[in-house]
Amino acid sequence: MPQLIPMAIAAITGLAVTSTAVAVISAVVVVMGSLALSHYQKRKAERAARAEFDASQVDRLANVPSTVAPRELVLGKVRKGGHVFFRGSTGIFKETFVSCIALAAHEIDDVEQIYFNGEPIDVDGSGNVLTAPFARFFTETAGQQMFTTTATLPANYTPGSAFVVRTKVGGSQADAINESVPYSISGSTLSIDTPDLTFTYTLGYQTTTLFSLAVIRWYLGAPGQASDARLQQLFPGVWTPAHRADGIAYLICEFRYDETAMPSGLPNVTARIRGAKVYDPRSGLTAFTENPALMMRHVILHPQFGKRTSVSAAEDARLVAAANACDTAINYGTGSVAMYRAATVMPFGATARDALDDLAQAMGGQWAYAAGEFFARAGVYQAPVLALGDADLAVVQRAGDGSTSQNPITISTHRPRNDKINTVVARIWDQAAGYVQTPIAPYRSDALVAADGAELLQEVTMPAVFYAAQAYHVAGIMLRDSRDPLTVTLPFKLTAYPVQLFDSVTLTLARYGWVAKEFQVLGRTFLADGVVQLTLKETAAAIYQYGAGFVPSGYASNSVLPKPWEIAPPVLTSVSSGTSELIVQSDGTIVTGVRVTWALVPDMTVQSGGNVELQYMVWPDGAWRSITVPGGDTQGVFSGVPDGVVIVIRARSRNSLAVSDWGTQWWHAVIGKTEPPPNIEEMTISGSVLSWNLPRRVPDLAGFIFRFHYGNNLDWGSATPLHTGVITQSPYDLATRPSGVVTIMGKALDTTGNESPATANIVMDLGDQTIANIVATWDFQVLGWPYSAADSSGWTLVLGNPSANSLDSFYGTDDQSFYGTDTTPFYEASAYGQMVYVTNEVAVSAALSGSLMTLDINAQGVDLRIEYRLSGPTSFYGPDGASLYGADADPLYGPPGAWQPWPGQMVAANDVYQFRVTIGAGATQGILQSMLLTIDAPDMNEAIANLPVSAAGTVIPFTKPFSVIKVVNATLQANGSGAVTVEIDKSVALAPSIKAYNAAHTAVSGATVDILIQGY
Repeated sequence: MPQLIPMAIAAITGLAVTSTAVAVISAVVVVMGSLALSHYQKRKAERAARAEFDASQVDRLANVPSTVAPRELVLGKVRKGGHVFFRGSTGIFKETFVSCIALAAHEIDDVEQIYFNGEPIDVDGSGNVLTAPFARFFTETAGQQMFTTTATLPANYTPGSAFVVRTKVGGSQADAINESVPYSISGSTLSIDTPDLTFTYTLGYQTTTLFSLAVIRWYLGAPGQASDARLQQLFPGVWTPAHRADGIAYLICEFRYDETAMPSGLPNVTARIRGAKVYDPRSGLTAFTENPALMMRHVILHPQFGKRTSVSAAEDARLVAAANACDTAINYGTGSVAMYRAATVMPFGATARDALDDLAQAMGGQWAYAAGEFFARAGVYQAPVLALGDADLAVVQRAGDGSTSQNPITISTHRPRNDKINTVVARIWDQAAGYVQTPIAPYRSDALVAADGAELLQEVTMPAVFYAAQAYHVAGIMLRDSRDPLTVTLPFKLTAYPVQLFDSVTLTLARYGWVAKEFQVLGRTFLADGVVQLTLKETAAAIYQYGAGFVPSGYASNSVLPKPWEIAPPVLTSVSSGTSELIVQSDGTIVTGVRVTWALVPDMTVQSGGNVELQYMVWPDGAWRSITVPGGDTQGVFSGVPDGVVIVIRARSRNSLAVSDWGTQWWHAVIGKTEPPPNIEEMTISGSVLSWNLPRRVPDLAGFIFRFHYGNNLDWGSATPLHTGVITQSPYDLATRPSGVVTIMGKALDTTGNESPATANIVMDLGDQTIANIVATWDFQVLGWPYSAADSSGWTLVLGNPSANSLDSFYGTDDQSFYGTDTTPFYEASAYGQMVYVTNEVAVSAALSGSLMTLDINAQGVDLRIEYRLSGPTSFYGPDGASLYGADADPLYGPPGAWQPWPGQMVAANDVYQFRVTIGAGATQGILQSMLLTIDAPDMNEAIANLPVSAAGTVIPFTKPFSVIKVVNATLQANGSGAVTVEIDKSVALAPSIKAYNAAHTAVSGATVDILIQGY
């Protein structure tokens, strides 16, 4: 069946195409089939949203525990479970289990029947279940003394079980009287027939007591409904007066544990309910209804579905007409009922289109939303509202200059065999099966099967239909309508202006032998030249007649159809390649694509079931390579075409019978990846974490690169890398980061090596590096700026600081950008060259290995770059099998390491370091103003208590691995040795000793001290 036009029509018809002498075949304006015919069903099954909606329908009888499940709209009479939004157990032994099941997200009309595990149960007015095994009756005997001649029997009195005995006590046991007396009962009052007040009367009877193991109560979801008092009693503090479930219809299910009644656990509880109250514009009342047309009105005005706030008078008139048609009385064999009824459950989040499809299907009709208005029609015959003929056609248009043009006429007469059906298997929520979704017996037309030569079966789901006879009526409309597929698109004068969607008209056209032939309007378009273009499908009263027979010859061939073996090739319209056509393959690789477009092949035998073959060859001697696309497509893409070559492209059409000749070929110079990736946006740094975004997806993105300058400098070329390699994702935690005022810049990089046109920039003060304990420092300014003469250049000492030499070169260094910012002058009044200052070697001892090393520099100029290298000897020994000595000309030690960007702070190794400071050439003279290297070793402390001290001195026995001991503190304890002071001797490295002295400063024994050692 042809596809949907922009006005989104839903209907029961399907079309195929033929041609006439007046026009080429083109795509026909038609409808979306609300009765699930072939293409409509296939399209519907493929939609993911629809699949989710259908899944919710299948789960209608399940109770799903959830606090975040979607709410549901319930229309008509359905049996359903719901979402369990509360569960709890109570009692001394937690023997009572309570759950609350949401039935609908709105007020419903009533709860008609409760089901346990699919079986109906009886419930009394208090909610007590009366059906075994969930309820039991116990009979007991009771009695009471009567102080009057009447007594009130209890409500659970067992009829016929009462008896009255009168007693009189005599002078002896033998004189005592005990005898029964007659009585009468009226209602619950028992009266003694012949009372004798000289006797004492006692009453006996039996009672029957119901003990229910389940209680089911419900709230209908009325606005402002009260919180359940029983739940407040069972769960104090948990279920409060605020727990009203306002606007929610729900069940309260209370079960008492009993292994005999519930051996397999709690039953699945469902309810047959009468759904939402729906407004009826015919009466002005809001009440329960099973009318599909009124449900449509409710859906389009619902804030979760159609979201309309009102309907127009014209829309209401159409809906009223459809509602009246649905209410038409019909006898399906079980008595008079409304012709079309519906019941459905729609989860919030489902589309209004799905709900309207199902409701239109339930009434055997159609719906559409066109030009801002809603249209609906029930599946009943409607008499024509207008007669049109040859005189009303506007095929030929005459311009003011006398020239003429023609508006096309399209005729579709045939349905392909793979779209035909003669048997329908419907699935409905069958009320006869307890409102369970089940397939009903196939609806089969023997006459159509015989004509088709085979059974062509179509499975159809009817979510809103619950009555099998109605489903068969809808299936009959489907089958009869499918045998009359003739559809035409014709241009008319303004005489056709009053016609609306789904109206019926008659058409009399001598050219085609039509005399007052009835058509239904499926499409209406106003053309720029004042023409009203109508899409019409043939119809007849018998299509909608319940129980009408089936005529296989519902269509006739058209003798002026083009021969199926005479098909035209596609006409190419464009060829494109480049960045927009790159293809990302499943393994992540990117290949060049070439997109070819062409005009739609004007032949339905190609569009429906045919294909278009595309070929290309690399000019001049490449092999032809082919791809095939469906005949209804208008574009195809070659993948993996080499960049920069010239290719020749050609195309041809194919249907099930023939292949066209090749069309006019095109040539094209293939363009590969040329466009750079977009600029980075929203770049920020927090601590050491760098974050950023890209404005769009880049299929061949390789990653990102970041560089930095000390100070405010946006020159990308001379900036220092912040990392090695390519960063692939944001955020990125910098292993090291510089300190002070810096400029951080970033670009995106693609797999071809192209960089973003501009940098993303951050200029900010990252602060000084944290220094805890300064153990060693090298102040190069105080030291007189010692340097490596072989590696330094471009500066002299001026006022005690290395300063760049002046020069008159027009260009800077190779790594600097030729152009500055927009506000930078092209020529400078003066210029200074690049200066390079390299320190002498700085050795870090083994004791300081592992300490934090910080370099603090103050400088003037542009393009400040700080680097370091390891200058110490490499390992003296090589592998075990290597010779100790190399060639005579080789040095004993290896050369210094490579220069690396200074990260601002790093962990020092037991090695020799050199530092290189480079200030770029420019108008501002480079001056190195200060340079301080700091070694920050972590503290190491050890405390020793109660250490005895000998007169000869005691070596302090520490246990921690000190490399250097800086401080030893000793506290003399009270003692009898006469010691008044102690002295520490640190002259022996890592072996401090202690002596105790008396007042005469004589070393004594017997003293004890507490020791605190500090070092690193």
